[in-house]
Amino acid sequence: MTSAGRAEGLRCLVLGGSGYVGSAVCRALASQGMRVAFTYWKNDASAKSLADELPGSVALRADLTQFAQATAAVDSAAQIWGGLDALIQCAGTAGEPSLYTRDAAVKPDRLLAISESGWDEMMDLTSKSTFAACQAAAQAMGEGGGHIVVVGSMDGVKSVPSPVHYASAKGALRAMVQALAKELGKRRILVNMIAPGILDGGVARLLSEQERQEYVKHCSLKRIGTAAEIAQFVAWLVTENTYVTGQSILLDGGL
Repeated sequence: MTSAGRAEGLRCLVLGGSGYVGSAVCRALASQGMRVAFTYWKNDASAKSLADELPGSVALRADLTQFAQATAAVDSAAQIWGGLDALIQCAGTAGEPSLYTRDAAVKPDRLLAISESGWDEMMDLTSKSTFAACQAAAQAMGEGGGHIVVVGSMDGVKSVPSPVHYASAKGALRAMVQALAKELGKRRILVNMIAPGILDGGVARLLSEQERQEYVKHCSLKRIGTAAEIAQFVAWLVTENTYVTGQSILLDGGL
């Protein structure tokens, strides 16, 4: 069977699908004939635009900082299609933008600038929502198994300059993926994390030009990545992967 044949009709839910990486993932999956549902929160215009661009897609409004709403989003998609084949978690937050500057005059101590509410929001949207959705997806996927792909960050895999709460949340995803792979292997559900480096949009827009150039300087490919490249790898994991599970795969151009 061709890759297109394997992909045709697969039922996929993309959490955070209206975002920078999430929308690229939705497009990549839909282009291969998969059925796509995606969540969004406040950006109604982006969600409508994406839904119009991808006929047959389903837009689900959900506040993913809330455990129950993350669960409900998975349940809704599964109810529409009678099950689920793939869950892709692209939702996340950068938190307070000023935390990403390395200018001491602007933010003299990034560590002390992280508030309790900022920490809670980061953990709720990043790790709690992922666990809630995975828990629901495990039930929705049934005997045929499926795929869970978490889009994290290189910050959770290797030591790079980033706000502590951001790196901590991404590190939690890495540990969660490893544990979920053990738990869900018997259900034939493969669980992996993609850990992108700096991309040409998304959180990277908060970095200075100097920081981006420093990244390129040390990157083997001498360039930053794109959302489309992340999306292509997500699609491969959903359609082609049969044995890789429990892994955090760096897509950072060889930093």
